[in-house]
Amino acid sequence: MTTAVLLALFACALAWPVPRLLASARWPYRCPRAAIVLWQAVGLAGGVSALLAAIAFTVAPLSQGIPSAVADHAANLAAGEPLVGLGRTNLLGLAIAAALAARLFGVLCVSTAATLRDRHRHRHLVDLAGHRHRRHGTRPTPRDRAGEDDQPAEGCRLCEHRERTGARLRILDHPLAVAYCVPGVRHARVVVSEGLLRTLTPEELDAVLAHEEAHVNGRHDLVIQPFVAWERTFPFLRPAREATAAVSLLVEMLADDAAARRTSGRTLARALARLGVTRAPVPSGALGVTGPRPVPGSPATLGVIGGASRLVATMIAIAGDRPGAARSGGAKPGGSRPDTARPEPVRTPVVARISRLLDPPEVPIWLPGSAYLGAAAVFLTPAVLLLV
Repeated sequence: MTTAVLLALFACALAWPVPRLLASARWPYRCPRAAIVLWQAVGLAGGVSALLAAIAFTVAPLSQGIPSAVADHAANLAAGEPLVGLGRTNLLGLAIAAALAARLFGVLCVSTAATLRDRHRHRHLVDLAGHRHRRHGTRPTPRDRAGEDDQPAEGCRLCEHRERTGARLRILDHPLAVAYCVPGVRHARVVVSEGLLRTLTPEELDAVLAHEEAHVNGRHDLVIQPFVAWERTFPFLRPAREATAAVSLLVEMLADDAAARRTSGRTLARALARLGVTRAPVPSGALGVTGPRPVPGSPATLGVIGGASRLVATMIAIAGDRPGAARSGGAKPGGSRPDTARPEPVRTPVVARISRLLDPPEVPIWLPGSAYLGAAAVFLTPAVLLLV
């Protein structure tokens, strides 16, 4: 019985205080990959601990040790006497374990099936509504419409993207600047709009395409999907929503880092500054360059970068040497001193990503290792409690 109580307490800790503390922490932005691993360990260990707690409570009367009690219960099941040695309260625990397992795995399967169905449908829609990037200086030919490869044009970012990735590129004839990817094993799509091509410079377009390629190649959708299922399983739990928002933001930062290594972090920051204003909607199951919509009040979406004065400095840095740009550090006209009152912090994940790209955080050598060790400890704790 003690083991069941400890497992239940550990599951409760991983369901509420731990996700809230982790979602409000700032250190995960320094090493998003290690933080994602820790998040995965928290989610998996929480579900496993809840199931093991119900199982331990059910089989506790059969033996002193939980592993031997589970073995005895399995033997009773094989003998056709599953209720031998179990009281009414133990049967209640068995019912709770069955209901919890059905809820967890059922919602995960239904959510995954719905996401795959939405992606399959959207891939067909963008294939019908969009068009490929065709050869330069010529009219479309039957060979183009058949989907055969064209000769790449030197200096064209779309041609370079087509050459270096297996994801198919589709261009939508829409004035709104849109860029997202529809993940898949063999049928991934990277979708951009005509408005995006007119809005971004070639270098910014290359950074955005590199960001989407990182999503496709890293299968970041598989990282987010379990947390989406967790949120749908327990929609009344605020930490479940915060966990989804936090992991989604970390995934975007992970793709930002990959794009910054290939192109330039400053260039991607300029592109995000241009696109973050529009907040174009992203289809269900897709991953957009500006990320998901923020969850109101979620600590993971509070990109606190020091207030409006810091935001102004960030935007000036993004704009670069623009004629007529302010260079006085926020001084008011007429030589008056800038307002020293501290305004409310800027609360948007896009601004947090822009600030991070312009000023990459220093990562202590011990931080990723500590996160990985913490993930291993969280993941192994249910087994340790079960065996003790």
